[in-house]
Amino acid sequence: MTQVFLHGAGLNAEIWGEVPGKALNLPGHGGRARARRATAEEFAEEIFDDVPKGAVLVGFSLGGMVALAFAARYPEHLSGLVLVDTPIRAPLKIISWYTPFVAPVVTRFPGTKTIAKVVGSRIENAEGQAKFRTTLANGNPSGLSDALIVAGRFDGAAALKQLKIPVQVQVGARSLLTGETYRALVREACPHAEIVELDTGHHIPSDNPSAMHAEITRFVEGLP
Repeated sequence: MTQVFLHGAGLNAEIWGEVPGKALNLPGHGGRARARRATAEEFAEEIFDDVPKGAVLVGFSLGGMVALAFAARYPEHLSGLVLVDTPIRAPLKIISWYTPFVAPVVTRFPGTKTIAKVVGSRIENAEGQAKFRTTLANGNPSGLSDALIVAGRFDGAAALKQLKIPVQVQVGARSLLTGETYRALVREACPHAEIVELDTGHHIPSDNPSAMHAEITRFVEGLP
């Protein structure tokens, strides 16, 4: 059963390191062409041919939004879904209104290097922080802008309610994005989802990849 990994905003497939499966570049990232529209659904359509039938799709943050959109659109194509500290929607409606105007500006000035430094400061693992900052700083500003627009507009509650396949939801104990309100939303929308808390912040793949992979392996081994 192939595991397919989708990275976060502004990163690329290499951020995962060695994985038991394959990692994909999302549109506008890692040299991949930008999508026609900056939506999670469009990103999901763009990667469809790269996801083998029967795969388990694993997505972190933005990658989880795309993975959720993929699972809702192509439910028969997947054996399971793992959402790694993936917000279901922007915390404030105003974010979805203004992101399309703000994202193209902030990704040029202050730019990817400053964004990498600021966002990377939340990563608790020194090695993971250095890799994250380097990857994001050297990324495509237009790709990061598209990613921020996708994240700002995303509302995956309806997609979550559609899911019939097995789902694991990993959350960081110190994440600012997946606290108790988020977990209550997941329980209500997808009662069969397994919620796993890891001793990290938001950046689970950078903070504790071994714990993340151990939980994914346990999940995959328990699939029918």
